[in-house]
Amino acid sequence: MAGRKLERLVGRVWWRCTLLLALSLLTVASAASVTLTLEPRAAGAARAERPSGFNYGLAMQVALYAAAWEAVGVRALRFPPGNDADNFPLTTDMIDAFRVQWELLGEPEVWVVANFFEGPEHAAAAARYFESIGVPVRHWAVGNEPDLYPQNRMDAAWTPEVYCERLAGFAAALRAVNPDNRITGPAVSGSRPLGEDYLRAVLFGCGELLDVLTWHVYPTDGTWEDAAALATSQGVGEEIRRYRAWLRSPEHNPRGYLKDTALAVTEFGLSWRTASYRHLEDVTAALWLADVLGQLAQEGVAGFYFALQGFGGHGLIDGSGWVRPTYYVFEMLSDFAGTVLDVRADGAVGTGAPLLTAYAVADDGGAGESGAESVQLLLVNRGDEAVRVTLQGVAGTLEVNTLDEPTFEALLGYREAVQAAGAPVAVPARSVVLVRGAP
Repeated sequence: MAGRKLERLVGRVWWRCTLLLALSLLTVASAASVTLTLEPRAAGAARAERPSGFNYGLAMQVALYAAAWEAVGVRALRFPPGNDADNFPLTTDMIDAFRVQWELLGEPEVWVVANFFEGPEHAAAAARYFESIGVPVRHWAVGNEPDLYPQNRMDAAWTPEVYCERLAGFAAALRAVNPDNRITGPAVSGSRPLGEDYLRAVLFGCGELLDVLTWHVYPTDGTWEDAAALATSQGVGEEIRRYRAWLRSPEHNPRGYLKDTALAVTEFGLSWRTASYRHLEDVTAALWLADVLGQLAQEGVAGFYFALQGFGGHGLIDGSGWVRPTYYVFEMLSDFAGTVLDVRADGAVGTGAPLLTAYAVADDGGAGESGAESVQLLLVNRGDEAVRVTLQGVAGTLEVNTLDEPTFEALLGYREAVQAAGAPVAVPARSVVLVRGAP
């Protein structure tokens, strides 16, 4: 009986996959066409690090899903996550527990958020303890989303000016522990314009204290129409470029404009509403995520997705063990790193804002050079029409991985295929496609 059930199950999956492939071929045959050319950047080549940075909390399961995290290749952790950083003092017991999970995750880079209300000496003691147990921490935030303190803490006195005063004390204490400790902030919320106004005021008042300018991105509450929600992804790159310009501007950063200050998005997700699952655990969330990861790579900016696992609607795997589409985006892009390439488009896709976006990286040798063993091209189609993409600057046999809603429903994952470099790459409507080939 069990054998017949398994045979019927395999048969159903086979027919679903066959039908899926047939429908894909039919759609692609009538799709719009575009030619993409991959080439070295004309100026200022950036390096993209692996995109797998996550906010992590002690309640999140690590050992239970060890194989899943290994496939993602966790690059960095931000701890404690979200409001936990300010709601609970960071104790030695918490740090000891974190160390166990950190080791299980392969000892990734660690960014710590110091409790704003416990004071500089508490942060310095935590820094010393991390060092004493062999967990290297070089990035320290001071508080989480301070722009929300006036409403969340019911005290309007928590202004950017007060934040700057407190930040100076924290910076001195943490650098006294180790001069290499880097101060990050202000980690403002995804609320706009509130968060951006607060960031701008902090940058103006004490930009010289910051080694990394940080902020959070949560553009919706999970109730928007899919198309409108997906359109917000392009705002991430716009903010990066705007804040980078502010860092170098004497008008915006009078005390620190000569300093080489980095950028990082230390929390991001399509929706901020933790209790809601829409646009956090669906394919729409995966499409938005892929486009944001592409922009972070293109700009050479570190990102920390919220969150690793099981934080209400947030997380790649929910509390019951359900693996969400967002997980597969990170798995597909687990080694999406190297020298950023320019992608030049010939051909039209839709009207208005581009609904097909493309991001490419080569290994450290650069495109077409002897050290470049492979190139990867990330294609994100946020539109409702399929696209055929012809590639220039990629040779050999292509590995093509595709994630869209029909594929996810059929396979609970993404589709893997190979094809010749000269053949058009099928990019279904509302899909994420990763192409890997030789330069």
